[in-house]
Amino acid sequence: MKRVLLVCSLVVLATSSRSQTFRVVGNSKLAKIAGRINGEHEKYAITFGKTIFVSCTKEDFLSEDWWVRHEVTHVQQYKKYGVFGFLKRYVGYAIVYRYRENPFEKEAISAEDDPLTRGIAATTTASNQ
Repeated sequence: MKRVLLVCSLVVLATSSRSQTFRVVGNSKLAKIAGRINGEHEKYAITFGKTIFVSCTKEDFLSEDWWVRHEVTHVQQYKKYGVFGFLKRYVGYAIVYRYRENPFEKEAISAEDDPLTRGIAATTTASNQ
């Protein structure tokens, strides 16, 4: 368990940056494993800092505006609370709430269809890294 936490911490630190962009890692093994653990075998994403790991191709992810808005909301939450502040809160909420009742997920889910965030994919660019 300590090893997993160390790896996650290093991933978070390596993927955090001060820029306005986010990074998408397509066909991510991390996203595929997390998806399987959560019962999703098709498309799954997990966000660490400003990096969004997706189980599908980067192009497939970016073509789904609602999904981009959802994950970019998590990027913004990381920015607001900091990497460790977000993770501490998210894990705490995950212990107490079901997925859709988790305050971070409720905010991200509401952003999926929010007309005020419809342009978020256009105004927040994915880096080509």
